[in-house]
Amino acid sequence: MTTNSSRLPVEFLVAVAAGADAGSAAARMAAEQARALADDRQYARLLEALLTRPFRDEAPDWLLEAAVTSGLRKAESEPEYLVGTAIELVALALAHPECGDALRDSALQRCTASQLGSLGTAGRSPVLYKAVASELRRRVPQRPFITPALLKEPTPAQLVLRTEHLHDDVFDTAVSLLPDAPDYSDHDNENSDAWWERTKQAFAAWETMWSGVLKRHPDRHSQLVVRTEGTDAHRVIMDQLLGSLPWMVEPSLLKRIAFEDLDRFARARLVARVCRVLQEGSSPEEARKHFAAELATLGEEGREHIEHYLEDSGRRARWGMGAAVSWASHAAEGRWRLVLNPAEAKPSYGDPYTWLTPADELTELGRHFADVAVQALQTWQPNGSLGISQAADLRWVHAMLLHLPDVTPAVKKTVQSMIRDARRGQTRPRSYDYTAQEDHRQFTELIAAISRIVTDPLPQTSATRRAALGDPAQVTPRALSAVAANVLDEYLDRHAGDDELVEKALLSFAHSGYGYDRSFPDVLARHTNPRQAVHTLTHGLRSRLGGNPANREAWARHVLALPDCPDETVLAMPAWTALKAKGSHYDTIHPTVVALVVGILGDDDHVWQRLADSPISSSGPNAWLRLGDILTAAAEGTAWPKPPTAR
Repeated sequence: MTTNSSRLPVEFLVAVAAGADAGSAAARMAAEQARALADDRQYARLLEALLTRPFRDEAPDWLLEAAVTSGLRKAESEPEYLVGTAIELVALALAHPECGDALRDSALQRCTASQLGSLGTAGRSPVLYKAVASELRRRVPQRPFITPALLKEPTPAQLVLRTEHLHDDVFDTAVSLLPDAPDYSDHDNENSDAWWERTKQAFAAWETMWSGVLKRHPDRHSQLVVRTEGTDAHRVIMDQLLGSLPWMVEPSLLKRIAFEDLDRFARARLVARVCRVLQEGSSPEEARKHFAAELATLGEEGREHIEHYLEDSGRRARWGMGAAVSWASHAAEGRWRLVLNPAEAKPSYGDPYTWLTPADELTELGRHFADVAVQALQTWQPNGSLGISQAADLRWVHAMLLHLPDVTPAVKKTVQSMIRDARRGQTRPRSYDYTAQEDHRQFTELIAAISRIVTDPLPQTSATRRAALGDPAQVTPRALSAVAANVLDEYLDRHAGDDELVEKALLSFAHSGYGYDRSFPDVLARHTNPRQAVHTLTHGLRSRLGGNPANREAWARHVLALPDCPDETVLAMPAWTALKAKGSHYDTIHPTVVALVVGILGDDDHVWQRLADSPISSSGPNAWLRLGDILTAAAEGTAWPKPPTAR
């Protein structure tokens, strides 16, 4: 426990120091009292007050040493969110004109890496941030290779970069000392599988490390892109900005990165074309001659890459024919996924992130990706009897279809071939582990989504393809019930005059829980004979709709809400449903139904008792007995009708 040997309250001494002039008696008294004090809660405030005003230009060594010691001790003991005030005291002492190099160096050596970062932020004096950079270089004399372990036990450079708003010199020094690319050399007694697993995990750790730096320093994205050009880190940074946090990237930089990435597709497409020529029987020499002009435009690395396939025109060429498709698949699955689907950029909980890049510019980037994907599609060939079988094989195709301004007949034809190939792959045996089953689920959903886009015979706008509904002859009322009003309206517009489709759209309103933003009368008005359509659908509701009581009630609610709803249509409703239909208030029965029942049954007690004894019910086949048939049987004393047939 600390004690206070001063005879004056520390709070009073702080106030005196804060108002004292240099060399004044008050300043000397406050300093002497401070020298006699043991550390307590107000001690750091007193030291700060002394160094800020009376001892701003000249200060004894003991005062500077006391400020450093007190600040570092306080920084170690305080919660992290309070450490800033303690570090400011240390910074005040180390940047003081009379602080010697020996004290400054020894103090920085006593700091943790996180404290070094706090002392190296923008706005510090040159002598301090230069000393911080020097201390950081001392602690990291040589950059290590990245390993997964360095994510758990980071180097000082990694820890310093967790501090925001670093001074340029400190930031540059820390970046230059970050762990280097994975060690790709062979270790003793390491087989190829072990080498691959080790380097794969190390590369993943490198991506994670750079992602953390980019998230913490969004204002330095462009700086990092420029300073790493020509290094292994450059591609990792570009891919992280495009694929992991594109919503944080300034629009012009995101556009630049995206276009540079798309430019790399040309080499993959050339590989596919070269390998196709080789597979069709051309010799490597003939292929070189055929593609001489395009090969001449490549750099040395690009030509070496193509030669890799030309030197082995067998197995490599068979694999290389899929290079363009593989490029598009990996891009849509990874680094382009969020740009193509901005709503997926969101935290584990909460709303999606707000993008710096406007929506129209993201749409433009999506169209450029789709143009490249069409070129990849042109190189696609069926996979023999196996068929394509993974979600990644289709995700790029779905993204292409969503972002193309127009889906041409040629694109449709090839995609339909892919669907047939995928259906073959869909039947292949699969593992029962969760990952395989989840991929199969996504694969099946993608087949359905792509099929709906390309089986609709009329052009669709790119804005509505995400909720594409497919061929009107195949679409179901349930599928129509789940779409928004604008999607349904656009679909019905494209198929104007299709009364059967309008009837499906009307039945979609019976699926309760959907379609609250849509208008039943507006859809009904599209039919060539609205009055007859409602009656026919209501009369044949069991065969056309089926389903649960809530569906029947929803249908009755929409029909009864129509102005001048015909009596014959009300009488065609399921009896139990009609007798339960609500009026304008929740606790009232619809007056139209009440008036019809009273009018038909009259004032005969025997007839009303017949109605009470009728076989109508809320569920089962008798739930479909029509109101008119039941009322007629009750009034005339005839046998009860049988339920209408199911579909």
